[in-house]
Amino acid sequence: MSIDLPDFDYLKKLAEEDPQELDFLCHFYSRRLIDNAPKKYQKRLNGLLFQIEAARRTSKNPLHRCIIISKMMMESYEELQLALNDVKDCLSGKLNKEKLTHKKNQNNIIDFPVEDQA
Repeated sequence: MSIDLPDFDYLKKLAEEDPQELDFLCHFYSRRLIDNAPKKYQKRLNGLLFQIEAARRTSKNPLHRCIIISKMMMESYEELQLALNDVKDCLSGKLNKEKLTHKKNQNNIIDFPVEDQA
């Protein structure tokens, strides 16, 4: 599905003269995109939209908002790159249990003991 967005000049004019209308359009088109996405992706996309809108609300100005969202994108890219490298290492036989344990501990995840239910 393709979405016809307003042209750049119109969006630029809104950014300069009516930022609230630009925010409304951003939310409108984001919602439309999410609502038309496959159901299996909608929950994740809604979560991303929530994070983006939280960044919008807490940012001091448009440049600050851009920096926050760019940082979020870079972090996601780095996570994807690490995951792809792990798959590559696994397929080539280079991934070992020690490497996986080290990565797990880097995330400060505490494992809770599981009780036997037998």
